[in-house]
This record gives sequence, structure tokens and C-alpha cells, in this order.
Amino acid sequence: MYCRVILASLLLSVASFAYADDKCPVRGGEFVLPFSIDPGDLTPSKKAQFPPSQIYDQIYDTLLRLDETGLKPGLATKYEAAPDNLSITFTLRQGVMWHHGREFEAKDVVFTLERILDPAFASPWAVQLNPVSKVEALDKYTVKISLKEPFAPILGILATAWYTAIVPYDFAATNNLNEKASGTGPFMLVEYVPNDHVTLKSNPNYWEKGFPCIDGLRYNIMPDQQAQISAFRQGNADLVALYDPKYNQILKDVAGSSLIKPAGAVNESGLAINTAEGPTKDVRVRRALSLGIDRKGVIDTVLFGYGEIGTKIPCGEIPYGWCEGKDPPLPYYKYDPEQAKKLLAEAGYPNGIDLTVQVSLPLDVQTAEVLADQWKKIGVNLKIEQIADFNQQLDNYINVRDQLSIVSLVWQPDPHSDVYQIYYSTSKINLGKFADPKLDALLDAGKTEIDVQKRVKIYKDVQVLVADQAYMLYPFTKPIYWEYVKNYVKNYSATPNGSFSPLRYTWMEKH
Repeated sequence: MYCRVILASLLLSVASFAYADDKCPVRGGEFVLPFSIDPGDLTPSKKAQFPPSQIYDQIYDTLLRLDETGLKPGLATKYEAAPDNLSITFTLRQGVMWHHGREFEAKDVVFTLERILDPAFASPWAVQLNPVSKVEALDKYTVKISLKEPFAPILGILATAWYTAIVPYDFAATNNLNEKASGTGPFMLVEYVPNDHVTLKSNPNYWEKGFPCIDGLRYNIMPDQQAQISAFRQGNADLVALYDPKYNQILKDVAGSSLIKPAGAVNESGLAINTAEGPTKDVRVRRALSLGIDRKGVIDTVLFGYGEIGTKIPCGEIPYGWCEGKDPPLPYYKYDPEQAKKLLAEAGYPNGIDLTVQVSLPLDVQTAEVLADQWKKIGVNLKIEQIADFNQQLDNYINVRDQLSIVSLVWQPDPHSDVYQIYYSTSKINLGKFADPKLDALLDAGKTEIDVQKRVKIYKDVQVLVADQAYMLYPFTKPIYWEYVKNYVKNYSATPNGSFSPLRYTWMEKH
């Protein structure tokens, strides 16, 4: 699991990455991978959807990077925090070129962060940068970010392309970035054909000299997992990412391919609940739903045992995650159908209740089917509504248009990023319409507390409170996916956040 980051006076080493000393034994070739969801919009920071960032993080860079050992240089070679932790000064990498030919400079960083904060741009991630009071270019290669208060998550946010991919000040505002893009990343946009494919070509002027090894990437939009597997087995794809572990049985013994070791169970099945309207406004109903989930049964049925019981900050997110068997049991997590029925009766539903859940992707559909079967035992009749367009379902999910809805949530660089935007009462993407002053106070404390042990206590308390009020339910946690590659694919590794960014260092030894 990626190390968690706190705000501290720490200079980053400007040494080259481990990859940078490795030459590509083989160069060339287009790397093909099936992609489950049409990205919809490749504009960084514009939408809350995660899939687009799995493509545009090949085009754009961030100031910093995260790997399993912590922070690494990105477009910034070093940073230094002020003694009061109210500002950070970044020294930028020189000689980095945008795809449209201009040198990267401090004005680009200022433009990017101010754009995210601009209400007119309407970025869902503006809340992530709320503590930022000012961004200024001290000179061409130096940027200072001033804060209203100490903000522990800031470095992790600046290392996450989903939030803060840097875009050029003289290009991003005047071009449709789905048609014409300019980044500083290892690949350049060639073409995005909605619902068909995205193609990228290698950047010959990429600042990590010698990379990428391959000539380009092609993401074939292919929602059906079995079609993806078929393309992989027939030699029409070099990698396939399995969201559903049942397909491991198909590929685990296929000659000429290998499973890449997963990077940890950090992907949560998030069951969002409308807590402001309808029967689930009553905490007794929500608690009954939680008690009515046999989480171990869900994991065994849906994931074939390849999962863990967890929360939005799962055990793999050391040291903040809740770990079954290590931490005290969470309230209403123990499977107890009889107590669930009593709570429903107390809430005015002695004869049961009808609820509807909205889903889209196959794994979420399977999860809903298992929950429907389990909840029958407590008197809940669950209707499953499957939406063909995942982007539409995700929009419904974010805006709480349904009584219940399930989406797989993704890894975040800091516990603040895990929970603040989906739990805070005034957030644009509060996933349950709940407003809890105690929860808000904990979330505010977590973002400003610098001491790691105190932060751990805060986020453990967050997880207990959310479980107690059943604001959201988490049927399981798992790796984001299981990735298989052809054996000729070399130097590729899985990432906790599901990014395909290691492809910039990958080569193919086809014979």
C-alpha cells in the first residue's frame, strides 16, 4: 500500500527513478488493452469519474508522485514546507516540454490549481483544495502554495492525477481536450472515438529520458468482461484487467499469460443510501440493512473468497484503515437477521419493506443480487434496477437520485481524500445527503492534524461513527482488479489506485 503522507519539512531527492537507469531491451509496438467504460470526458479535474484518469494520467503529469515507498519527484524536483506548515514552496523541473512545444513553467501550476478552485469550472475536486488560500509563481521555476490552515493531505492530492493533473495555461482553456490535448506526460493523444477507442502515441520529448519503450497505447472500449477475455486469449490485447474474480478461473492456467500480483485490497463496494428521504431516512432502517448483510457470505459468493470485510478506509490503507480482527468490531457489522427484523418493526415496518437499488457494472449487479437474497430474510424486498450506461448511473450515484445505489469506490492517496468529499455535509458529492456535525468536526480535524497517531485515532472514529449511523454500507473490499498480461510484456506492475501508468516503463519481447 502506498505510504500515507503528512505535511512536513522534507526535501525530495532529485535522484532518478529506479526505472531511469533501465534501458528498454526492446522498443516499439502498440500496446492494446480493453477498457470497460467509455471515459466520457478526458478533461483533467472536470468530472468525479475515475476511469478517464486511467487514460489522461498517461498524457499529463502531477507535481509529485506516490509509489509504495512514499513521495517521489514529478514535475517538482523538491518541496519545502514552512515551519508553521502554512505554505509549501516547490522547485519545478526545468526543460520539460508541453506536447504543443512550449516549456513547462510555474504559470501552468498556478493556472491549473486556480482553475480547479474556480466556481465557473465547477470541478468536484475544488473541495479538496479548499484550504489553499493562494498559489503564486515566485519565478519561472518556483511555485508557492499558501494555506489557510495546516492541511495534511495536500501532498498526496498534488501527487494524484485524478485531482491535480497539471494542464498548460495557454492551451487547456481554449481547446476541447477530448479532441486535442497537450500534456507533459509520456504519451500524446491521437484520437478519442467515444464508445470505441482512445489511441495515444509516445512522446519523443518526454522528460524521463529513454521512456516510454512502446510506440503507443490503444484503449479499446469494451464493456463486456467476457469479450475482453476473448480478445486477450485470441491475441488481440496485451493486458486484461478483471473486475470480477470469477474470471480468474478462466485465465489462471492459460499458456503464455501471467497474473500480475495485485497491489492490495483497497477498492470498496460502496452502497450509498439516501438518508434524507424515504424509509432510509430512519437510522433504524439503515442499521437493519447493515445487520442483514452477511458480509462473509457476500465475499464468498461474489468474490469467490478474494476479498475482505472493511470500510471506505480499508485495512490495506495503513495505518488508518479498519482491520477485521485487529480493531474493535464495528457497530451493526455482525450478521444478525433477528435484530434487523426488530429494528424494522420499531421503524414501522413489521411486515417488511420494499426498496430499490440502482446498479450498472456486472460485479455491482451480482452484489445487489446477493444482498436481495440475504435481505429477504429480514423482510426487505429489494428491486434491482440496472442502468446500461455506467456514466449515467455514476452521475445518479453522486447526486443521490436513488434510494440505494452501488458503485465500486477507488483508492485515494490519503484518508482525508477517502472520506471527506463523500461524507462532509456541504460537499457536492456527499453520497447520502447526510449532515452530521460530529462527523464534520472529525473530518475537519483529520485534515489539519499533523501528528500521525492523532490522525489515526480521528479516522478510526470516523469509521465507527459512519458504521453506527449506517450512512453508507460496504459489502466488501478487494483489489481494484486482477491484471493478466502476455508473457512477452516486461516490467509492468499493478498499482493500488488502478492506474496503468507503469506502461510508460514497459516493453514487449515479442518473437
